[in-house]
Amino acid sequence: MQTDTQIVRATLKGGSHHFGLLVKRYADYLFGLGMRISLGNVALAEDASQQAFLKAFTYLKSFDQSKDFKHWLTGIAVNCCRDLLKDASRYCEFEAMVNAADTSKTESNDEFFKLIRPLNDEEKQLFVLRYVYEYSIDELAQMLDLKPGTVKSKISRGVEKLR
Repeated sequence: MQTDTQIVRATLKGGSHHFGLLVKRYADYLFGLGMRISLGNVALAEDASQQAFLKAFTYLKSFDQSKDFKHWLTGIAVNCCRDLLKDASRYCEFEAMVNAADTSKTESNDEFFKLIRPLNDEEKQLFVLRYVYEYSIDELAQMLDLKPGTVKSKISRGVEKLR
């Protein structure tokens, strides 16, 4: 099995078809991340996943191959989710969007969505990445271009809201 770095190198050498291996490898992961951040909005999670892969492919030359591809891709996906949530809030109530989500795909996560509902969008993202995906504070800081202290305080404030 090829490593992510090997696939990235093959893609950069002109084999864009190799990038499909990364899409297959991380499609479910990005979709799940988008579902959790968007409180179960299937359309938003799908759009965020697709945008993340498109941006990753477009900016693949700027990827530092000494770093972890999955972390880099996760950072892109979180930013895509942020942008889509911001755009969606301009056009309709977010609550209405969540209620209109395909419940067959979200029923098993209803309790989780209720738990994190009091958090703002940034706190939800950090909470999901820290406690569901188990990223360290330093990994989150690097991924989201924040200082570790900032990440800690934002997560701490979010946890306090949930208590």
